[in-house]
This record gives sequence, C-alpha cells and structure tokens, in this order.
Amino acid sequence: MYSKRRARIADEILSSHMKKDIWGRLYGQLVYKQKKTAITPEMLASLQYALEMRGLVSRVEANARNYYLRILASDRAPARDNYILHVFLLLLTVVTTSLVGAQFIMRDPFNSWADFFSGLDYSFALLSILLVHEMGHYLAARFHKIRVTLPFFIPFYIPAFHPGTFGAFIKIKSPIPDKRALFDVGVAGPLAGVVMSIFFLWLGFSRLPDQQSVWAFLETLHPMDQSQSIALTLGDNLLFDFIKTATGKSWLPMSEIYHFPYIFAGWFGLLVTAINLMPIGQLDGGHITHALFGERAGRIALLAFALLIFLNIYLISRFDSTVYVLWTILILVFIRFKHPPTLDESLSLTPGRRLLGYLSYVVFIVTFTPLPIYIA
Repeated sequence: MYSKRRARIADEILSSHMKKDIWGRLYGQLVYKQKKTAITPEMLASLQYALEMRGLVSRVEANARNYYLRILASDRAPARDNYILHVFLLLLTVVTTSLVGAQFIMRDPFNSWADFFSGLDYSFALLSILLVHEMGHYLAARFHKIRVTLPFFIPFYIPAFHPGTFGAFIKIKSPIPDKRALFDVGVAGPLAGVVMSIFFLWLGFSRLPDQQSVWAFLETLHPMDQSQSIALTLGDNLLFDFIKTATGKSWLPMSEIYHFPYIFAGWFGLLVTAINLMPIGQLDGGHITHALFGERAGRIALLAFALLIFLNIYLISRFDSTVYVLWTILILVFIRFKHPPTLDESLSLTPGRRLLGYLSYVVFIVTFTPLPIYIA
C-alpha cells in the first residue's frame, strides 16, 4: 500500500495532467494514466523529474492508447553532493598523477618541489581528459533532469609503472527516464573524452622537435643503446597510429611515448574510451547498445564478452599477457551483461541518435588496443 503522504505529493504534481487509474487503486498501487494523444513523452519526463525532486520514483508504461505512470519509490529526500569530498579526491589525484608524471621523465618527485612540479603537465593533460569525459555524462544527465553527482576521481600511487589514477566516475542517483536519456548520458562521455584525447595527442606530437633532438632528449633520460635490455612498450591502435603518421612522427617508438606527457595522456585517454565503449552491461557502450537494441543488447553483450575471452586466451598463449583478465573478472562480478530497463522503454531513439550510436562503435574500433602494454 502507498502512504497518504506519497499520494498527496503525487496528486499535487500529476492531477492537472493525468488521472488516477481505478484498477491501480483497487490493488493498492498508485498509478496515473493519460491518453497518448493528450500528453507527450517530454511532458512525462518532466513530471517524473518533479516527482523525483519530491522523493518519488516512477516508471512509465504504455499500451496502444494510454501512458501509465506508476509510483514506485519511498518518500526519501534526495541527498546532496559532498563538495569537500569531490575536491579532496581531485586534489589527491593531482598529487598522485604528478608523482608518476615526474617519474615518467626520470625525475624523483620526492627529491624537491621542482621535480614534483615537473609532473604537472602529465597530470593536467590526463585529468583534463578524464574530467571532460565525466562532465559529458554529467551535463547530459542534468539536461534530462536526472539526479547525478559531480565526478569522483580515484587517486592511486605505487612505485611502479601506472597512470597514477584508476580514473573517475559519476554516480547516477535517480532512475533513467527513457532510452533517449540513457543514450545521451552513455554516449556523451566517451565522445567528449575522445575529442580531448585527440587534442592532447595532436598537441603532443606537433610539439615534438626533429628526430635528432628527440633522441638527444631521450639520451638524457636513459642510454639509447638498450639492445641487451628489455623495454616496456605500449600497444598501438588505429586512431593513435593515424595521428602519429599525420603529424609526421611515426618514427617515435612506442617504448618511449610515456616520456612525453601529452602523448601518453592522450594514449591513455583512448584506452579508457575503448574500454568504456565495450557494449556490455552498464559500461557506456552497454548504455548505448541497450538504447539502440533494447532486449537484444543482452545477446550482444554475451557475444562481446565471448570475444574478450578469446582475446584473453590469445594474449596469454601468444604473449604471456594477462592485461585484460582483470576486466574480464570485473565484468563477471560487477558489470554483468544484462542492462536494467529505463522507466519508459517505449520511447525510441531519433535517427540522429541512432547514427551517433553507430559512430560510437566506429570510435570503439579505432581506439581499441588489443595489447595495451607488453615487454619487448
């Protein structure tokens, strides 16, 4: 049974647009209905947002003639952002990425402030890419009146090769109203992030001096004659290779790019984009795929996961690399395959959104790195 307070709040918001469904009342449920010719999907989304702001979650259902708005949630008041926590995590991530950024150019960040600040270029580039990615999600969510937090950055530091962060995320705190909103939130992040990654890659490669000057710089970091040693090498992808070739810097070895802050940050941005665009579960690619294909998205996710398993088998047997094993475990334990439905599954995507969705798959293909890191 629904509470009187919940019914009063729902009546205040909905009574001028919809009427209570008598069958819902008989079964103790709070359901409102209206003919499809008398109310638009956009108005329904607006009403759902108004309900959410008063602590009520709803789901849109439909038949051939009517829209139904079913009240689902409790009267819990929406929580506020903890701005201090967001700022603290961001500043701590600036510290951890600056530490590794300095170490990438063979400085000891614990030796002096000057050595520590030498890592700021890398920190700035990488956090800009991550911030733009997450703000793409955030602004799309706010456009659709979905309650969402500001980005949480995840600082991380170990004295080994690592980007200095586990990335960033936002937390969606209210249901997704429909597939258009789901699509917009899912696609905005990776497309914004890949544009920022391309910007820093192009800037990084364009600022490289001639080949001889680069070799001279690298000689100050380590001996160039390392024929008897092993080299940590980063994997290539189609988009990275195109930018490297277009800027005339295809001669830069993949074992040296992490010495150049903007280039390595851009490379990492492409890696993050590709991983997020996997069409599985609640990854960005899973949001896009569910919005495009509905229930068929589950089968697509299973196919994508099977390909990931085959890739793991190949990399382990051919290169002794377990680089994607962790992601396989994360998908099985946390991300899963089936995407939860939105509150209104009946609202289809516009042609422009569908085209953008197919473009996101192209972005996934050109940014995916089959072997991100290996020893050569």
